[in-house]
Amino acid sequence: MVIKENEQLKIKGRIRVITTKAGTNQILRISEWTKNLIVLGENTGRNLILKRLAGDNTYSLNITHADIGTGTNPPSNSDTQLQTPTVRAAISGYTISSNLLTLRFFFSDALLPNGTYTEFGTFIDGSGTLSSGRLFNRALFGSPYTKSSGEDSTFEVEIEI
Repeated sequence: MVIKENEQLKIKGRIRVITTKAGTNQILRISEWTKNLIVLGENTGRNLILKRLAGDNTYSLNITHADIGTGTNPPSNSDTQLQTPTVRAAISGYTISSNLLTLRFFFSDALLPNGTYTEFGTFIDGSGTLSSGRLFNRALFGSPYTKSSGEDSTFEVEIEI
């Protein structure tokens, strides 16, 4: 990729939810895309990219997990976790096309309790423990996501450079 003098290299992301009938691929609904913030704290998001480029390999830069929660505070560059994390899932797949990375996180009907969720974030070098790892991005849904009985939820996170 060649960057012209008047162009800037930017990183941005967005999130959507694909709801399917539990245990099937039958799509029930697909949410609108919600923009998210690639955070810029000391050891989070954009800062970790810069550290890797400088040779600081303390963190792998691998996004491994995502949390969903019920917090309502707007995303901030100083965020290090979600406001009110509820459930965590490991990455279930990804695709790369040109400048676009799409990550998928699957929350089965049994894993994600019925309820209304308002925030979502991904984590670098996380484990199965809620909020572990380094926050990469965080979103507050434009319209809350309501999960009902008998529904699986796949969250797609796009990161574009």
